[in-house]
Amino acid sequence: MALLAEAFTLGPAPPALPARLATPARTTRKAPERGAPSALAAAATVLVATAAGRRSRMRNSRETVASRAVGMGAEAGLLKKNRKKMREMEIEMMEGALKTLFARMDEPDIYKVREILMRLAKTNPRPNQNLAGDWIIFWASREGCIDKLFGTGMTDEGWWMQLQEYLLRFGKKKEGRVCEAIEIVRKVGPFPNQSNCLRGNYAISGTNRLKITFSEMKTDEGKDLEFREGKTKMVVDVDVIYSSKKMIAIQWEDDNGECDFYVLTRVKDLIAERDKFVGTSRARYFFN
Repeated sequence: MALLAEAFTLGPAPPALPARLATPARTTRKAPERGAPSALAAAATVLVATAAGRRSRMRNSRETVASRAVGMGAEAGLLKKNRKKMREMEIEMMEGALKTLFARMDEPDIYKVREILMRLAKTNPRPNQNLAGDWIIFWASREGCIDKLFGTGMTDEGWWMQLQEYLLRFGKKKEGRVCEAIEIVRKVGPFPNQSNCLRGNYAISGTNRLKITFSEMKTDEGKDLEFREGKTKMVVDVDVIYSSKKMIAIQWEDDNGECDFYVLTRVKDLIAERDKFVGTSRARYFFN
């Protein structure tokens, strides 16, 4: 019985289970007070303001650059216009000096003439492009050089005939580059001046080459004239060293390297000039 009693004797009571398991405390974020911006909102505001300021500065910078570019372009255009005006004034002064030299001196210094012509030549890199119009040979470097190069040969007959004036007309490219020349021959004695007409074409090559080919020669009465040495045409091959709206300068070189110079000035109308010279004569000669 004792064993049974020991067997059924209750031992120490087992530990009591907790009524509920403890759960970790949940952290909660305290809501910001109304009206106070959060740090994130403040940072976003700063970023937006910074970006807006950057865009504004970039826009202002572009506008400044554009404004400067416009200003520089206008200034460059003004400088270019002023340089062109000064260049035109310089050319006009040199052309005037050349005419004055011819007018004041019976035999102007050929070296001074060449110096002015060379300076004028530097102002026009393509002088054979501006030839169209009516012209008169205002001056030539030697007596008889116009007769020799451009004349019909009528003045070769004797001293009683002298070449008084020589007119040239260069047609435009679209007109076929027709060339017409009129020589005014002065006869010694009580005789009126005579005009002879030469017709043909001209061609240009390179920057200064000029080739005139006359295929017809007639007197003012319509009679045909024969070319020198029985030829069927007359070719004038020269270099244009300067040209402008008012003046043309031509150079011709012979087989020995000797050069002659011719200065042409513009006239209003070839036929009107011919009519004037046929009725009257001038005291000026080409070589004066």
